[in-house]
Amino acid sequence: MAPLDWQQLFGACVEQAYDAVVITDARIDFPGPSIIYVNPAFEAMTGYSREEVLGRPPRILQGPRTDRTTLDRMRRALETGQFFEGRAVNYRKDGSAFHMEWSVSPVREPQGTITHFIAVQRDITPQVVLENELERRATTDPLTGLFNRLRMEEFLTTELSRLRRYGGEATLLLLDIDHFKAINDRHGHHTGDRVLKELGGLLQSQSREADVLARWGGEEFVLLAPETFAPEGEAMAQKLRETVAGHDFPVLDRVTVSMGLVTLQPGSTITGVMRQADRALYSAKGAGRNRLEHA
Repeated sequence: MAPLDWQQLFGACVEQAYDAVVITDARIDFPGPSIIYVNPAFEAMTGYSREEVLGRPPRILQGPRTDRTTLDRMRRALETGQFFEGRAVNYRKDGSAFHMEWSVSPVREPQGTITHFIAVQRDITPQVVLENELERRATTDPLTGLFNRLRMEEFLTTELSRLRRYGGEATLLLLDIDHFKAINDRHGHHTGDRVLKELGGLLQSQSREADVLARWGGEEFVLLAPETFAPEGEAMAQKLRETVAGHDFPVLDRVTVSMGLVTLQPGSTITGVMRQADRALYSAKGAGRNRLEHA
């Protein structure tokens, strides 16, 4: 059997490659490059046969979730004859979305003229799903499904930076379930967990879209209300306190919370804000519980 020459070998390698390979002409203007070759891995990844895509632009894979910023960055790279790599959401023939990582390289004649583009593509959906799940676990409280302390600190950092740059105010509310230890001791930790989950859901349902809610730790929750001045923040907090006190919790007749409220201003720090909120909270506890104190 005669050995393959390099062109035959290259063709066999591309045909049998694990990653999808797409070759287009070099047209940039609308409707964009036309596909002149795809390998079997592309057909398997997208559900399109080779015959269905030849002569059509790669944008047939794009859809509502395809990031336009990434596409614009790719276009600028191709217009200047540069290598491109990125990630985007594309769509299979059946309409299902998948996450794709791909690179595009210009193909030049010996004189330097770009005649084609070659793209190597890979479905990274399992990897993205795993990354998202790890991110969720790292930033979410597993019991309540709310953000955890780490994620709230990130939101606080962002909000304090915004205040330093643009001014204004924001409201931070630290709240704690009254007599929570007694709830656990009398009814068991399972009931305590149910109360925490119920309270988290109740607070979330009463929060505005721009508000950020987190379980700070134990029986403490933090609510961050951006662009909220003190009078509005205090009215919001009192309404939340009354809603909790009037809610029908599982097993228990009544659950109340004590609250410490702090107004965030330019120059505030996370450490300082939380120290103030903590003092205000324990002032509310000391004054009889089921009440709000302003730092």
